[in-house]
Amino acid sequence: MQKEHRRWILLSFVVVLAVIVVAVVYLRWTVAFPPLPTYATTVISGKPDAASCINKGGKAPLAIELIDLGNDVVYLAGGDNPISEATWDTTNPRFPHIKNSKRYLLFDDNCLYRSPDKPADCEGDACATFVEYYDHTWFLLNGLAGQGCYPDPDGCNADMVDPGYISITVIDKCQELTWNGPTINELVDDRGNRYVMHATATGEPNLADVYLPAGWTLTEVEISEPLTIQPRGEGHCYYNILRDNMVQSYHQYVFADEAFPPAAWVAE
Repeated sequence: MQKEHRRWILLSFVVVLAVIVVAVVYLRWTVAFPPLPTYATTVISGKPDAASCINKGGKAPLAIELIDLGNDVVYLAGGDNPISEATWDTTNPRFPHIKNSKRYLLFDDNCLYRSPDKPADCEGDACATFVEYYDHTWFLLNGLAGQGCYPDPDGCNADMVDPGYISITVIDKCQELTWNGPTINELVDDRGNRYVMHATATGEPNLADVYLPAGWTLTEVEISEPLTIQPRGEGHCYYNILRDNMVQSYHQYVFADEAFPPAAWVAE
């Protein structure tokens, strides 16, 4: 009887251990973004002439975003019943959903012309995917195509970036963006790629407390005409989104190379 009891205890231990291992593997698989995708930066996959803007009201000052780690997509509060900032502050998403940091937007105009799961030749309402989570409606904003960290993977953890590092996320987002000026905040890397700041977590850009990788600069520059940018990549709407240690985000708009990513950005 004691031997049978010990056998059941051992079996129970093995089962519990197996469940823990499966849970850990699932968690790691879920939270890990895919590596950076390869695509041609010379292919501009911009807004078709006949496309209409889904966000007819233009730019909102604050983007409330829900990240779905299970499907590698991001939802934006929108549709018939978008969540308010006050309600979002008290909402606790259930895994694999997590909150993106609040995005106070710096661009002046934009056109979201389709969700990433819709075909490029979609028309009208057929270009938008809306879902309902937490008793509110959300627009399928973009796919998460890949993520990296420069100069090495150790300096990035979720939306937090250590001083001296930059996180790199490639998103599949069919959106045209415009900055009217007269100034923009421009990040320039050591290869000559250029990025324009599009969002902060506080509502105010902070250039003084940003610590960048060696050879990178961040300055306020004047523009003589509006800056409009569009996504890249054949068959996709790829944007390279960078984030600094002050949780400020940037869209790449000048490319030094015909293909992405540069070899230096790919972890060994």
